[in-house]
Amino acid sequence: MKKFFLAGFILLFFNTLQAQYYYKDLVSNAQVVSDMKVYKDNKIKKIILKSFEDNGSESNGFFCEKKLNKDYSKSELYTRADISAASLFTSTFDKDGKLLNTYDSSLLAVTQIIYTYNSDNLISSINSTVRSSDEDFGNEIKEDHFYKYENGKPSKITRVKNGRDTTDILLALDDKGNVAIEKDTKNGTKFFYYYDAKNRLTDIVQANEYSQNAKPNYIFEYNNAGLITQMTAVEEGSKSYYVWKYSYDNGLRIKERCFTDERKLMGSIEYVYK
Repeated sequence: MKKFFLAGFILLFFNTLQAQYYYKDLVSNAQVVSDMKVYKDNKIKKIILKSFEDNGSESNGFFCEKKLNKDYSKSELYTRADISAASLFTSTFDKDGKLLNTYDSSLLAVTQIIYTYNSDNLISSINSTVRSSDEDFGNEIKEDHFYKYENGKPSKITRVKNGRDTTDILLALDDKGNVAIEKDTKNGTKFFYYYDAKNRLTDIVQANEYSQNAKPNYIFEYNNAGLITQMTAVEEGSKSYYVWKYSYDNGLRIKERCFTDERKLMGSIEYVYK
């Protein structure tokens, strides 16, 4: 459970800048902002996450705690486990609640992400820097995403790696104005986004114009309040998948359980709010 939990934890809480740019750049950003508003509305100042094994026993050596400052302009998430280096993930927000930057530091690497916005309060760029080092050498990777909009809807992402490798990511809308297709113009990879009748994202499916095989990456289910009750995530490069089931109380997530594709419980996480 511990190894898988940490991988799932990173997937849910850290905004990586890989494929599925629309989802990980804009959708995830909106979710972070929404969560912060819920914490503020409920006057939450601290969140403690407890990890449990498949037999119900608490995971040894695991510690995870998020602290929010007085005016909810900053959150600090500290994580420690027996099998990984301790890390501190810091997020800062402006007075309107927009996410300004994140800073993730550990003994192995430091990742900084900076968000800028246009006059319509839409994300105009996301600048990521990852610095890692060991006893022999240091390494730095930079990646910038520049967003273009048409009538307030995202239409193109220009992705620049290390200041020289540039790729255009094209976005197409459905008849309801939702982003429906994301296409990488360099490698031909496409992501298809599907929605329910309430315009809630339900599926992200990956395809390639050079292959007829399409595969889902994520599948989401919701309750009547619009909160995600289940997320199915396909393991990259594999047919295996994991199912995360979420429970809530007064809009606050209180428990999540993780199952394999064979419906075996891997473990669970419980949230304590203070």
